[in-house]
Amino acid sequence: MRNLRKWWKLIALFAVAAIVSICYVVRSRAFTLIEFQYLPAVQLVASQLVNVNVSNVTAESVEIIVDIYSGNGTLLVRKTETLAAGHTFILPYLQPSGTKSNTIRAVIGLGTANAAFSDVVTFDKTSGEVIAIAPGLKQCPSDTR
Repeated sequence: MRNLRKWWKLIALFAVAAIVSICYVVRSRAFTLIEFQYLPAVQLVASQLVNVNVSNVTAESVEIIVDIYSGNGTLLVRKTETLAAGHTFILPYLQPSGTKSNTIRAVIGLGTANAAFSDVVTFDKTSGEVIAIAPGLKQCPSDTR
């Protein structure tokens, strides 16, 4: 009878360890399927234009979510698109006239890791010429930076 109790304890312990291991593997795989790209902050003055560009570099369509935040964390624009293979999506943002200068940051959410490249292109307010191109930085959602 004592041996039977020991075996049940051992079996229960093994079952709990197996369940925890399976849950950890499923959880870690889920996080590898999602990627965020954080674009460096860009300072804009009133009536200045910026384009957020996202290029799909895979052979399949990818769903993307582009968010543009102000310096204080307020969501200014959110756009969801299905981006065909080999295509580029451009989301323009114009700093409203009559407003003071503001820092903006774009975040691109992708359903598949390493599926797209992104950048922010800032234009000169008076001439319309490109004055800065800021590339995206890939970051896993589990990072706490």
